[in-house]
Amino acid sequence: MWALVFNAGYLVAEGAAGLWTGSLALLSDATHMMSDVLALGLAVFAARLAQRPASSRGTFGLVRAEVLGAFLNALALLVACGLIFREAFERLVSGPPAVAGLPVLIVAVLGLIVNVGSALALLRGDRSNINIRGALAHMIADALGSVGAIVAACFVLAGYAAADAVVSVVIGVLVLASGWSVLKDSVWILLQFAPPGLGSSEISRALGAIEGVAAVHEVHVWALTSGAATVTAHLVAAEGAGPFEVLKRAEQALRAIGVGHTTIQVDPCEGPGCAQVECPALGHE
Repeated sequence: MWALVFNAGYLVAEGAAGLWTGSLALLSDATHMMSDVLALGLAVFAARLAQRPASSRGTFGLVRAEVLGAFLNALALLVACGLIFREAFERLVSGPPAVAGLPVLIVAVLGLIVNVGSALALLRGDRSNINIRGALAHMIADALGSVGAIVAACFVLAGYAAADAVVSVVIGVLVLASGWSVLKDSVWILLQFAPPGLGSSEISRALGAIEGVAAVHEVHVWALTSGAATVTAHLVAAEGAGPFEVLKRAEQALRAIGVGHTTIQVDPCEGPGCAQVECPALGHE
């Protein structure tokens, strides 16, 4: 919450300073700072939504609100990059305007302090949480933006006015890179892709290696939210193996590799060829 307050206050100051000095580097950083404030506010809101209890319609609660928040944060980051690139291109084509270097330097140094402090505050949270990662990506990118603004100010003071626009492009590239992984991960979760390293083939191998399992089929893996892998599967118990014992071993094996939610159906082996059971609904073996 303190990170949100400090960033909101600095956003107003940096935006005003950018307009006063004519520095695109500061205005670019302020544009990204605005997305930071939105990101932090959305992170706080989404985290509170995720803590709401489950209901008859939302049986998992609102845990995916965090993933949706991370997705929106990443989109905001891409929009900020587009604004930076467009303005920088226009300035490079039309010629850089006069920029007051010393005020830019002072404001950029203050911004770096605010960004580093905010990033350190976020690092105290759960870094495996995709929503925290999204907000942290914003903070790191903005800290890099402040460093870029400092570099631009130094060049402007040395008489290289075009450096302000050039550094803005560099800032935009860094911002784009910092948000890409969060965007990709959030999209994978929303599309119900399997988490990295926990695909259906890995799950099938883990279940197939369990004592008493004759066959594994109808395996589905997805992430409910970051760090919450979910698996459904059908198992065929070997002849003489108890379905309850097989189920218990399967749940233990999946927990050992990081799966938190499981729904497993164990069918007894009845007659020859039982290991080749095929589910008629989807035709998966």
